[in-house]
Amino acid sequence: MHLATLSQTLLACGLVGACALYWAGRLFPALARKGWWRAAGVLRRLHAPPALIRHATRRATPRTAGGCGGCSGCGGDRCAPINQPAKNAHLK
Repeated sequence: MHLATLSQTLLACGLVGACALYWAGRLFPALARKGWWRAAGVLRRLHAPPALIRHATRRATPRTAGGCGGCSGCGGDRCAPINQPAKNAHLK
């Protein structure tokens, strides 16, 4: 196997692995939080820079559900399209 073929194969496998980890985190957020928590522990044991440890710890903490979650103008109670009032704005 040539060196170019080997490096291309490793690059392709790394890219597919990164995509798989991204989508696994999006589809299974509880599993992703556990993974970030373990990564933070490994970084602490390796004496990694504090910024990396903080990032992993922040990703491991669950977030509160709120807002539309990136809607594209649903017009619900909590968010409204730009320049338009919310559905029940007159009741508030």
